[in-house]
Amino acid sequence: MSKPRRPRPKISLWARFKIFLRHWHSPLELRNSCSRLSSSHTNGFFALLRLLIPYPSWHFSIPGPFSPREVIEDKEKETGIINSQFNGLCNLQAIPLWRMRDTPLRSVYRIYEAHLADRYALIGKETEYFFFRPGWRLRDIPDPKDTDPIRYAVIACIVEELQESLNWKLSLGLRRNRQHILRERDEDPYPEFTPEELPDWTKNVSAIDKELLKQSVPSRMLSTEGQLVLEEKGLSRIFSQRNILTNTGWFYTV
Repeated sequence: MSKPRRPRPKISLWARFKIFLRHWHSPLELRNSCSRLSSSHTNGFFALLRLLIPYPSWHFSIPGPFSPREVIEDKEKETGIINSQFNGLCNLQAIPLWRMRDTPLRSVYRIYEAHLADRYALIGKETEYFFFRPGWRLRDIPDPKDTDPIRYAVIACIVEELQESLNWKLSLGLRRNRQHILRERDEDPYPEFTPEELPDWTKNVSAIDKELLKQSVPSRMLSTEGQLVLEEKGLSRIFSQRNILTNTGWFYTV
């Protein structure tokens, strides 16, 4: 007499789905993304599901945006603006779904926040992230039509400085798709490249009115000539044209 068959274990649909997800591979790297999200969310799977829901639109909106004074005084007043924008950002930028919903204009606003908050190392990380997004062309960045004249001027300066830094990196043989072209000898010519172009709207953004600066930012942030001082003895030509003194070395990291 044959032995009775052992009853098959009952596996719920939820358990079956988790098994499927564990062994499934896709360009979206769902399993790895779920693991990354688990480090900052109670339930990484549900956080991943939210990334799949195009609400209120597929592309993320710009957080805030925060006023210049709010960002400048973030560290002093412990408002947490920079922490809310940058904590865990490197982890998110490694998630394909999150990158798909991110936009070049959002990246520019993150640089704005880091710049005014005197967090220059964050600028270097963000400009490198921007450089290695080959689908992000500067000329396609839409006009934000920012209602804050100071913020609008800083944003325009950042876009123009990004053009300089991106083209400088391309001139060295670095490529945005990571297929770099390296010279074998110092005397070899630098490789040709297609330069990044500016969007039309930046040339129409005016310099910051000095009277407005007096009313809008702490007096310690103003030069004797009434310019906004983000860095003492700043030498950036692009920023100085809009009454902002700063340096931009962090835009040129490689």
